[in-house]
This record gives sequence, structure tokens and C-alpha cells, in this order.
Amino acid sequence: MNIGIKLDIGFSENESYRQLFGTRNPLSLLRDLGVRALETAVDTGTDFDALGNYIRACTAAGFHVSLHPYTERMPGNPSRFSRDGGRCRQFHAKVFSAAEDAAERQGRPAIVNVHGAAGPREDDRDVLLIESIRFFTWAREWCAENAPHVNVITELQFRPYPDEAIQRIGDDYAELLDLVKRAEIDACWDLGHAYMNARRFELSMEPPAELLPRIVHIHCHDVKDIDHHPLVYARVPWDRLLESVVEHGFDKTVILEVPAGNFLQAGGLDALMQSIEKLAAFAGERLRR
Repeated sequence: MNIGIKLDIGFSENESYRQLFGTRNPLSLLRDLGVRALETAVDTGTDFDALGNYIRACTAAGFHVSLHPYTERMPGNPSRFSRDGGRCRQFHAKVFSAAEDAAERQGRPAIVNVHGAAGPREDDRDVLLIESIRFFTWAREWCAENAPHVNVITELQFRPYPDEAIQRIGDDYAELLDLVKRAEIDACWDLGHAYMNARRFELSMEPPAELLPRIVHIHCHDVKDIDHHPLVYARVPWDRLLESVVEHGFDKTVILEVPAGNFLQAGGLDALMQSIEKLAAFAGERLRR
């Protein structure tokens, strides 16, 4: 099991990262702590030249890079796949090409983790699901031809509150499993989303057995007022959840998906180190068995 962490493209110029790491070189420190993977968010405003520089720097430092496109409420969302004049295809093709560059540089496939369609609450959910299936089918086929070392996957979504004017495809296990089966792709299991969905809607935190073999990437974080916090609050039973998928053969990357500001809120570098140490202890215990 590889341990990874969320890292933004402009981390060296970002004030939150400067406060978090101080004078230390973030890439060197993360390597020393045992981190081997980095995941970065991209959207339609991303500077792809800057992304290329980021990929070159991170892979040269020995990290495996994955990308996490985010287009909710933006042009290029899979909800508009069939009717946006190709903007969804054009944006994601650029992301997949960048990921192929990362894969070639790191000598192993690169994950691109894309959320399913998100649309207004009044949209027909069946249409959003079909658009998601069409998008991911296209993405898988495009990568097979143009970016063969890229694995496009989708993620368990955070279910909106009842008063939110939005809906997200893949925010329960049954729909997520339906999507990955029909589009013939794999899945990212977001443990914080699983916890929040269970807490707010009494859904199961545990994925169905049929989904477990399709999980090839994991987002791990704790919950304070909301999710995406360091593993210091002991609310998300992340170790128990990880155990269930490891028992089914999972040996991929677990991303500590926490923004720099939330590490600062929880104690700064100490919260980051505690979180990594907990994941490392979990991984080490599994290796000793």
C-alpha cells in the first residue's frame, strides 16, 4: 500500500503551504516521511504549462502523480457531455494527456479520478447517469487509443444536503457500482464521503462485496465539522474501512486528501506527520502479517 497526499500545483507559492512547511522543502520532507504519491486537483482554469512543470518536478523527486479533475458547476462537467459542443471532451483530453506524461515519467500507470455528473436538483437523474456512462465510456476508449498508461476512474460522491440545489451521480454505492459496471471502469473509495453519507442519511459505510474488487484508489480523511481533515479527530473509522478492502487484495495508493489549511487548523505540520504515521503504521502492520 502506497501512502499519498493531496498537493496543489502552486504549492511553493501558496501561503498556506508556506505556513505548513516553513523553510523545509515540501517534496523532500514528504519523501522522508514515507509519502510516495501525490494527487493534485485540476479544473477548467488550470494552467497546463504549470501542471506540466509540476508533474516534471514531482516525478523527478520520485513521486507517483495522479490527477483529480473537478468540474462541478463548471463548463466541462460530464452532465453536459452530449450537448456542450465538445468542451467536456477537450478539457478532459488535456487532463488525460498530462496524466500520460506523468505515467511515462514515473514508469507506472497514472490515475485520473473524475467525479460523475453533477447537475441541478430538477434535472432528470436518469439522464445524468446516462451522460456519466457516456462520458466514462468515451474517456476509457480515448485513453486506450491516446493515453494507454492512464486509468480513468470515478469516485464515491458526497451526497448533497436536502436543501442543496444540486445532485451528484455516484453518491451511493448502488449507483456507483452501476456506473462502474456499465462504463467498464474502476472506482475510488472516499472514506470521508462514506462516513458523512452514513452519518447524515443512515447509509451503509461499507461498500457491497461486488464493488470491493473495483476499488483501485482511496481517499482517506477525518471529519471535524465537515470532511477533509487530518486523521486526528477519531471520527471516521478509516482503519476498519481500509481493512475491509485490504482483505480483498487492495495494494494500491491511499491519498491523504486534506487541504493545507485544514492541517494548519489541526496543529500544522504535527497534524500532517501524525496522519502519515498512522497510515504508515497501518500499512506496516499489514506487511507483518
